Amino acid sequence: MENTYKLVLSTCDSIEEARHLARELVEQKLAACVNLIPNIESFYSWQGQVEQSNETKLLIKTHIDKLQNTIDVLCELHSYEVPEVQVLDITGGNPDYFKWMDEVLR
Repeated sequence: MENTYKLVLSTCDSIEEARHLARELVEQKLAACVNLIPNIESFYSWQGQVEQSNETKLLIKTHIDKLQNTIDVLCELHSYEVPEVQVLDITGGNPDYFKWMDEVLR
């Protein structure tokens, strides 16, 4: 299972955009599941200014074989000029869940 499964993190400025991205990724079989965490408060530096905004966090569960396409679609459809895309290795968990992910992402 080493480095096979990935968790991709991103944010959107609206729940509607997050839902659109989540549905697109799942429909294209690039993600087995996308969780949305609405109403997070973000502070960040952008173009020399400290910004504050309410965003929705996306937790995208995917497979190494789908990772680059997932990133490409996310960046292509995202409204941000520089969307957040962070990739974490999943190093353990419920084997039945990973079996389900394999089936869904075929």
